[in-house]
Amino acid sequence: MKMADNGWTWELTPTAQDNLSRLAPTEQERILDKLDEIVDSPWREPPEYGEPLRNSQRSKIRVGAFRLAVTFRQEKQRLIVARIKRRSDAYTADDD
Repeated sequence: MKMADNGWTWELTPTAQDNLSRLAPTEQERILDKLDEIVDSPWREPPEYGEPLRNSQRSKIRVGAFRLAVTFRQEKQRLIVARIKRRSDAYTADDD
């Protein structure tokens, strides 16, 4: 979990942690750097980075070839990453 100066944090669910651990170190770093950038941004609130997912309460964040399924908890200022998938696999029938 990362705490930004503006009070926002991000965290990975166990599923997202597992997804991340299966990636190459450079891919992991890119995703984690993007999450840090989102919660640290002085220009935009973290929810502004998300795009709604159809038929879901989650949003998606694009990071290169990856899609992150996320939830923004505004009252707790928390960005929760539920899942990380390659773009080619992100929209398959196993979406939860």
